[in-house]
Amino acid sequence: MRGLIVLLCLLISGLPALGQDMRPIAGSLIYRERIALPPDAEMVVELRDEAGRVAAGSRQPTGGAQVPLPFTLDGPAGPALALRGALRLGGEIRWLSAPVEIAAGSDPVDLGAVMLRGFRPMGFSARLSCGDVIAELAFLGEAARLRIGADYLDLERAETASGAKYVAEGDPGSWIWTKGDVATLSLRGSEWPECRAALPDDLYVARGNEPGWQIRITGGLMHYSGDYGETEIAAPLPAPASVAEGRLYAPEGADLRLTLAPALCRDDMTGMPYPHRAIVETGGKVLEGCGGDPRDLLAAHPWRVEDIGGAGIIDASNVTLAFTPGGGLSGSGGCNRYHAGFELSGEGLHIGQAASTMMACPEALMAQERRFFDALARVERFDVTPDGALHLLAGEDVALTARR
Repeated sequence: MRGLIVLLCLLISGLPALGQDMRPIAGSLIYRERIALPPDAEMVVELRDEAGRVAAGSRQPTGGAQVPLPFTLDGPAGPALALRGALRLGGEIRWLSAPVEIAAGSDPVDLGAVMLRGFRPMGFSARLSCGDVIAELAFLGEAARLRIGADYLDLERAETASGAKYVAEGDPGSWIWTKGDVATLSLRGSEWPECRAALPDDLYVARGNEPGWQIRITGGLMHYSGDYGETEIAAPLPAPASVAEGRLYAPEGADLRLTLAPALCRDDMTGMPYPHRAIVETGGKVLEGCGGDPRDLLAAHPWRVEDIGGAGIIDASNVTLAFTPGGGLSGSGGCNRYHAGFELSGEGLHIGQAASTMMACPEALMAQERRFFDALARVERFDVTPDGALHLLAGEDVALTARR
């Protein structure tokens, strides 16, 4: 199982689309520790686009070389990108960089030195980029759970002649199959483009209320702050243990246990949805809360609007939403393309004023588009339904309903 997790965390190689304009991006990976790399170390570099999808990547053995380790790869010309680098030792990522922003353009880019920090993998889940879909695959013993946005699918291990295949319970058309260095995803009988896994994030946050607590996991450390900041515990991040709910982290010598489960969770004060459930045990107490980033629920895939303010939409009109991890929102209003920004806080969701093209369409479409933009401006928070639909809420009213 560990080997499969490692495999999914490394499927970032692939060729760009034929005919696409490219630009060379160069730099070197460094770290401050006085530690020599073993001969079998591997260097991993990836580029993500604004939607968080893996746009290009490379993996190559270091061959005994030491830092600084130079790299060059071709990225798509035009859009803004983010580069991350890593070093893999013994089958696991051990050094990892923060994202390095690359401005939109087509000229060659030299990033200079990209600093790596020591990293200990959580081993909780693998994030996959499959075309327009960003999926998360978590392992539960011999089973697995696949999350796409707010849609969770329970998977069972299937017998195959090669690779490892997990199939959704009661839905043979939904599965994920890894073979060698590729992964294939099918959802309800529709096969998606080849999946590539993104490098893991170096910050994970879980939190809860009454009393308020928070756990931050970064740089190979767990930091617990409880009782509204009166209790502090810091410990190295341990290797996780598999439990029925998901993964258990119990650092040796610390009065702290964290269990993470791949299941939808709502903050019990604000109602904000999160991708994971979290349970903390410390000081003789059992504290419940949520983990992960709500942005992962919004930005996992584009959304197609199916209702505006309870009045439906015009048949065959194309009204869409595409959130990005960096706070961007774009899509079609049914007539014009639009762009906006959004802010996600502990209290809710705010969408800024949309800027759109100025095409003219039939009056019915134009009127619907105006209602759509008005609804976006009124949004205060979001929620998701058990079947994975997105509700953008204005007060207690559902301003917009959208689905994948």
